[in-house]
Amino acid sequence: MAKDSQVQHYNKPIEDQFGFSAIVHAGGTLHLSGIISIDEKAEVFAPGDMAAQIDRIYDIMEETLAKCGANLEHVVSEVLYTTDMAQLMEAIPVRTKRYDGYAKPATTAVQVVALAFPGAMLEVQATALVERDEWSSDIPPLGSPI
Repeated sequence: MAKDSQVQHYNKPIEDQFGFSAIVHAGGTLHLSGIISIDEKAEVFAPGDMAAQIDRIYDIMEETLAKCGANLEHVVSEVLYTTDMAQLMEAIPVRTKRYDGYAKPATTAVQVVALAFPGAMLEVQATALVERDEWSSDIPPLGSPI
């Protein structure tokens, strides 16, 4: 069970509404909840546009990781859940470009019937590793209000 001191939020009101935390830190591992292309009001961003949804998801992922002093370099694995594998494969260069300069994480892609938000075409769940000595003193400790 996650403790409050291990939790970090991206959009706390939405996380509270749906009963999850954006990120949980446990023993040097950052567990990111599935990220969907939504805006701050929980409305799907760019319905029907896989490339734009990928960009939005990775914008959210990078902002979320930054709250813990991490970035895409720290991501070691991802699971991509998509409602349309063909469209994902067509737009996958958008995702690949986000990892330019970094080792690519172990990745699994799975097609599903639906995601939690109608119009969402992709959800990405990621795991990142961050050693304690990599953390910046400028980053607030986990659990602090941001």
